Amino acid sequence: MPPKTVKPKILTRKRISETMKYLIITEADWLSLRDEVLSLAACCLKAFGEPSKHTDWLHNGDVCRLLGISKRTLQHYRDTNVLPFAQIGHKCYYKREDVERLLCVKSDKTTNTKA
Repeated sequence: MPPKTVKPKILTRKRISETMKYLIITEADWLSLRDEVLSLAACCLKAFGEPSKHTDWLHNGDVCRLLGISKRTLQHYRDTNVLPFAQIGHKCYYKREDVERLLCVKSDKTTNTKA
């Protein structure tokens, strides 16, 4: 059995005028409504537009790439408490700020040994 074809519904000018309603408000009401919408938009921007205060977590592969180290070296950093981590199940996660701090320390050591 072939699938049924659905005809698109075309609104004629008469149907549009029957379904379209107009609402007339005073200028004072319009300004009040506008102010409320702007206030709501500012509230949303404050709540959702600011950078997130949540910590950005990285997994093993990301950390190894950022630091330029092997998985075994990363394991050593965990074992010696060089890099703090959180473990969920069998996966380890690292705070981005901790990784960046370690990266700064690591780059400072390499520049000091070259000098």
